[in-house]
Amino acid sequence: YASLVVLNTCWKPFSLCTTARSKELCSPCVESPPSCCSSAMGRGRRRRVALCAAVLCRPALALAPLNGVAPVKTDRVAELRRQRAEIDAELATLEVGHRHATATPKQQIRALYDAFNARDGRAVADLLADDVVYEDLLLGESTICRGKAAFSGALEWHPAFVSKKLNLPFDLQLIVDKVACDGQKSVGVEWHVEVDGKPFPLSRGLSLATTNAEGKLERVV
Repeated sequence: YASLVVLNTCWKPFSLCTTARSKELCSPCVESPPSCCSSAMGRGRRRRVALCAAVLCRPALALAPLNGVAPVKTDRVAELRRQRAEIDAELATLEVGHRHATATPKQQIRALYDAFNARDGRAVADLLADDVVYEDLLLGESTICRGKAAFSGALEWHPAFVSKKLNLPFDLQLIVDKVACDGQKSVGVEWHVEVDGKPFPLSRGLSLATTNAEGKLERVV
């Protein structure tokens, strides 16, 4: 705006031109000082010349962002999105670990029976330690499963899982009657079997489970 005022009030129209290029561009616009009798057309032309001169003499103004908003840096946006994705993934991992670490043995054993009744082998495996040991004390050593893979493999052949795969017309559920926990690592469960919502004869049992420092089940009998 200073350049416009100078052009309309005195004959130093391009005193704000500081660069050689801007002076070169501005120099052809120099005319004799306007008289008070100039026509309206002349005044309009001089205003346009003055405006061009003001912009040329202040190149920083011509390059200024519109409405005061800086241009978007797409590479920076992409970098921030990548960082956010990495942070979200790490938070998800930490939250899962935190839930397992803070879960009590009572919560873990109930979750195990819930996953079994849902026939969700993956959910069962998520509750187990990698070196988990499962044993049926009534059937002896032939039922011992060592490791998560062995436990999950044996589970797929359990009558409850097989009946689901074959779409057999009955629903077998393990019902938890009572849970006793020492509050640290061990938990005892009293349970019974129901078929189609009715208790199955001679199906009551007891199980004992222990958890490791991460809250995973490491032994189930």
